[in-house]
Amino acid sequence: MLNPEIMNFVDKRRNYSFQASLAKRREELRTVLETFGGVTWPVVVRDDMVLVDGYCRFTTLREMGISQVYAYVGAL
Repeated sequence: MLNPEIMNFVDKRRNYSFQASLAKRREELRTVLETFGGVTWPVVVRDDMVLVDGYCRFTTLREMGISQVYAYVGAL
């Protein structure tokens, strides 16, 4: 599950939107994945299965139809 607080983060002073940044990074990662193959970096997930780190990898792999990813799961 994606954390809505992170997904909707906007810093108007810096003209930064997490979703806009994520879209750009996903495009770059997708190009790398299509060129070189898989991802070995795990995502980080809390015990309640909320994603903590790895939004770019997770969303890019999901968009590509890849249903499994390495993950570290634990309490923070």
